[in-house]
Amino acid sequence: MTQPPNRQTQLNKPLSAEFLNRLTNIVGEENMIISGSRLKRNSQDAYWYSPVLKKQLADKSADVIVEPQTQQQLIDVISVTVDERFPIVPRGAGTGNYGQSIPIYGGVLISTKKLNQIVELTPDCAKVEAGVILLDIETEARKIGAELRFFPSTLPTSTAAGFLAGGSAGPGSMNWGNVWTPGNILEVKIVTIEADPQTIILTDPTDMQTVIHNCGLTAMITEVTYALAPHQPWQQYVLAFDSFESALDAGERFAKDGQLPTRLVSIFDWPLPLFFKQLVKAGACPDGKPLVFLLTTAKVEEIQKLAAAEGGEVTWHNRIANVHKSNLELTDFAWNHTTLWAMKADPAWTYLQDTFDPENYRAHLRLRKAKYGDDVIDHVEFTGAGGGPCTAYPAGLTIVRYRSDEQLQEMIDYGESIGIMQYSPHTTVLDEPNTRWEYKHLLEAKKVWDPHNLLNPGHLQNND
Repeated sequence: MTQPPNRQTQLNKPLSAEFLNRLTNIVGEENMIISGSRLKRNSQDAYWYSPVLKKQLADKSADVIVEPQTQQQLIDVISVTVDERFPIVPRGAGTGNYGQSIPIYGGVLISTKKLNQIVELTPDCAKVEAGVILLDIETEARKIGAELRFFPSTLPTSTAAGFLAGGSAGPGSMNWGNVWTPGNILEVKIVTIEADPQTIILTDPTDMQTVIHNCGLTAMITEVTYALAPHQPWQQYVLAFDSFESALDAGERFAKDGQLPTRLVSIFDWPLPLFFKQLVKAGACPDGKPLVFLLTTAKVEEIQKLAAAEGGEVTWHNRIANVHKSNLELTDFAWNHTTLWAMKADPAWTYLQDTFDPENYRAHLRLRKAKYGDDVIDHVEFTGAGGGPCTAYPAGLTIVRYRSDEQLQEMIDYGESIGIMQYSPHTTVLDEPNTRWEYKHLLEAKKVWDPHNLLNPGHLQNND
């Protein structure tokens, strides 16, 4: 008796010439990539931050990349692809670190980078197409006295829909929260994955949770409306301290001071500052000193006084006149860009994503450091849930030395055992316990909006 083909066999079927012609008729040959190094390069994201994923995903690629220039073209591409039951993988700029936008089973990768129109911009919000770069929103918003509430460290390259679907927080989050926080995302337009795709506009905060951080699994995002904040005259500071504990004291004070407008508080134990080559050259990183990065509106005299109270000093200061047009931007060294600088210094470095118990995190950090020594370098970012600076709390993007898959998992397990909650960035399977991806409501939406289960397959152990 012949057995029915398994799902992997069904998804891995080759694309026919007739099907490729149908796609060409929709978007034009110049908006398709069907072979060569461009196909491979544009099928991948920053999965190589993880040495585990680097081994698992290096050979993965789409069969074709399609770059629709209009939302109607995107709808038509989805329609013909669903007709043929080929996998569909959405992609923004490919700046994610978890292999979320890598086609596990090949198929059609739909790039949204040419859906790049700012639809509406006011001091309160920016309605943009999926492929608009976040830096373009920030730049245009500055012209009318506004700015993004928060953004990823990949601001110059990340797209509006990519950050919504695959990101979470960044500079600004200690005041405004993250992508899940009600009020930060005002509207999302999606297209369903059906032969006759529906366009749906979501405005209710509960409904929008079905596409926020969906990792490209529930629907295709075509437009996002981000709430904006009033623009502030931010100034950048690097502060050096004699000990990591003193740096934590200062960082926590800056983060929770309701009188000190702050966009970034990052804390780095030594030798992480050694990896920030441009800042070292600028004299910002004294030898052996842990650092605090600070974006605030306060004048230099006030910051010098506050730093001195914790035994620190200001080693570098620069006002941001035009975002990402000054010589150095501290956000290029913070959040998960820190990991990138560490990997440039030594490819054996990778990272863990930590959520701390705010009352006990220092004791937990000391325990982990005592166990793993120089294989761990602490990196703390202050973030928040949207209640302002008084609700800011510490989270970790800890730099760790990779020695084996088993050793990395042991570090994750040990962190859990002492009270450091882990969100593992070293798996593409989103419904594993260590990823802590909240997925039940997303799977319910997926059943409705992706009834043939074609969208981004391979990332769920219980759904593929």
